[in-house]
Amino acid sequence: MAVMTAPPAVQDGGPSDVPSDVPSGMPSGVSRLSIPRTSSLPSLAPAPASRRIGRCPVCNPQTIAASLTPEQGKSGSQGPAEPAERPAPRVTLPTGSVRDLTHVVGPDWPVFDLYVKPMEIRRLANLAEHEYNALELTYNEHIGTHIDAPLHFDDDGLSVERIPADSLVAPLAVVRIGDRAARDHVTELTVDDLLRWESRHGRIPDRALLAVDNGWAARINTPGAFLNFDEKDGLYRFPGISVEAAAFLVEERSVVGVGTDSPSLDPGSRPADPYTHRVILPAGRYGVECLAGLDTVPDVGAVAVVGAPRHAGGTGGPARVLAFL
Repeated sequence: MAVMTAPPAVQDGGPSDVPSDVPSGMPSGVSRLSIPRTSSLPSLAPAPASRRIGRCPVCNPQTIAASLTPEQGKSGSQGPAEPAERPAPRVTLPTGSVRDLTHVVGPDWPVFDLYVKPMEIRRLANLAEHEYNALELTYNEHIGTHIDAPLHFDDDGLSVERIPADSLVAPLAVVRIGDRAARDHVTELTVDDLLRWESRHGRIPDRALLAVDNGWAARINTPGAFLNFDEKDGLYRFPGISVEAAAFLVEERSVVGVGTDSPSLDPGSRPADPYTHRVILPAGRYGVECLAGLDTVPDVGAVAVVGAPRHAGGTGGPARVLAFL
């Protein structure tokens, strides 16, 4: 997420028609990037009348019953009464715990409101009237826990749907500078921080996702504390990653991505040019911003899964990030 230094006020609320049963969260944004329309992008033509909102034509039990043949409608005619003798195939799943590193996002997620609109949630259908529930979401790509694709800062970079799947499953290395960030809100991850981490844990694993735990995720529950805008000097006050550390990670080490629990890879106090973004993303790596729960995973040994979206031409998007211990 790119950080701009204009002094926008933080939006703390959403539209009044948000359903009461929709969980609220808190999300972040980024400066907008214009992408030319191309023939490869999907066409959003109006849905045919039979598919427009209303009672679901295929959900009605009478409709289902009428579509069955007499043989299909008979109890027990759709398969053998006894279980098959052949045993089910064995599936080996990772053992241990799974940690969710994703914030809940909703209309009250804090955004850089000169550039990003708050999320909107509208109820599209409900069970009583339409026989099913559905919501319509409107949101910026760079809101909540989200991924930055290389295209975000490189016209020749990969768009989000083109990021290789094997880059989204990676060893997780967590560097913690929360004690320093509590004293200095605009501190930056340094090369020395990375070398000290390696002196304790060994070299940063190849193809790792390197995540910075600034102790910042807990601030999401305090209005104004996450973006931490300073009206006196017109700057945001949150930690980031130094240009030197970013260059070390992409040139001296072989990470696939760099993450942080703060609103941006760049510190909030930096002038308008987002230098760290311009080092990491054009190098073909992705970023993950606004991570949650980094305090629940070890410094090394977990495996991260970044559930990136796949919309055509995307510069990023909200992601469900999980850690397998």
